[in-house]
Amino acid sequence: MKHVCSSTVIKCMDFRLMPEFVRFLKEKKLLGDCDEISLAGAGKELVDGYQIIKEFLLKNIKISLKLHESRRVFLLHHSQCGAYAASYSFATPAAEKAKQLADMRIAEKLIKERFPEMEVLKFWAELQDDAGHQINFSEVE
Repeated sequence: MKHVCSSTVIKCMDFRLMPEFVRFLKEKKLLGDCDEISLAGAGKELVDGYQIIKEFLLKNIKISLKLHESRRVFLLHHSQCGAYAASYSFATPAAEKAKQLADMRIAEKLIKERFPEMEVLKFWAELQDDAGHQINFSEVE
């Protein structure tokens, strides 16, 4: 029996994100079944991680594509990310967001180079409280 899903979600490992993100995607009618890939900083590792981690992430996208026929990648980054805070010193939240958005665009390019048949949608999650109960999501162009 073949198992099929519509999307692969690459998200930060931060536990606060997924329940609200799923709700957001369902409201936008974007989400069916999906494979999840979670690692600190999400697409950050594609941009500035070790080569072995980059290849691991790309291999997981390939597995989702081949085994489950996933045709979209949702790339989710968020404010107050510990992985980014550990690597960079941001003067303002806007500076952190600008860096992450730039990294998401680079990550999209790298994914598309390897998997041109896959659509990549980028999303930003702005945490409004520390518990993650209020998150504003927006699609990134």
